[in-house]
Amino acid sequence: MAASKLIASIEEFEAEYKKGIGQVLSYRPMKEANLDNIRRFGDGVGDYNPLWRDQEYASESRFGMITAPPTFFYGVSLGVVAGETGAIDRARVSTAYLPVNYAGAEIEFHRPIWLGDRITSEERVGPTVRKRSQRIGPIAFNTGFVTYTNQRKEVVVTVKTLMARYENTGGTMEYDREPKEHEVIQEAADPLVWERTRRGAEIRYWEDVAEGEEIPALKKGTYTVTELFLFTHGVLGTGRTPRAYLEAEGSADLGGGGRFDEEHARKRRNMPGQFDFGPQRVCWLSQIVTDWMGDAGTLKKLNASIRHPNVVGDTNTLCAEVTKKYVEDGKHLVEVQVQNHNQSGLATAFGTATVELASRSQSSARDNGHR
Repeated sequence: MAASKLIASIEEFEAEYKKGIGQVLSYRPMKEANLDNIRRFGDGVGDYNPLWRDQEYASESRFGMITAPPTFFYGVSLGVVAGETGAIDRARVSTAYLPVNYAGAEIEFHRPIWLGDRITSEERVGPTVRKRSQRIGPIAFNTGFVTYTNQRKEVVVTVKTLMARYENTGGTMEYDREPKEHEVIQEAADPLVWERTRRGAEIRYWEDVAEGEEIPALKKGTYTVTELFLFTHGVLGTGRTPRAYLEAEGSADLGGGGRFDEEHARKRRNMPGQFDFGPQRVCWLSQIVTDWMGDAGTLKKLNASIRHPNVVGDTNTLCAEVTKKYVEDGKHLVEVQVQNHNQSGLATAFGTATVELASRSQSSARDNGHR
């Protein structure tokens, strides 16, 4: 592809992108939620909840069998194509001129993903909005509407994905990564996966939750290339890349979209170094909530924002707080504010989760009805 045919400015990109708004993309990936894929997904995000790994444990749950984690849909597709390039020929958009970053998602979980379900993703191109950053200049925030359905044609998840496209600055965007305290404990992620405490089968009742209640922190440890690889392999899957694509993107290693290639990360994505996929941290935001709510809780919504990169060498901790509890349409709901902090205390990702919990009053009513 000749350089003259590449889109080189944010203005030209916006003009081309707007032509495709409303179009449904032909790209429709599918993945089966079999046991291997579900477990690999857990490996990739560092979530070893037995509810979606241990068949004997899951059989005693309200589901009666293994289900996939709520964010398993990312294993089908990250849902970023519509927001990255819309309906534009992707060969015309290069990170040499226009890098792109995952900015966040509004996620609604409609029903469980059961063991054996075959999940298909469909994307529709949404609007684009121009904003300006003091750090990188003009940004086009592009929206993709993604629908995930099972083999029964039931909608399981809907997502509004936000992608940020901007002009290559030619330099590296630096963020606050200096330790806030003199001693920041760098920890390997592997043992933390095994040592995590979860609510599990003990029911968390809505009546027992208080606004302002802090949720136990979720330590993710120090981000390494291993953690990046596990997500790439376990969630996205790995495949070979054609020579033409490697040459176009100027990287010998695009298995993680260039994230493994430090030079590519700096020159093509303007990052301080090797960095994560934004959805990896969205999965973390979900995990701290599902660990807290227990097997009887239901994650209904998660609105997530990715504000800063997570770079190899950063040490991450998630914290959360219950900010609201209410009853709506007979459902007992709570809102939880979640943040991921790096070693400097910078919130690199945050979100709001809506959770449905069991109610003691409803349990009593059911018990009385059986007498």
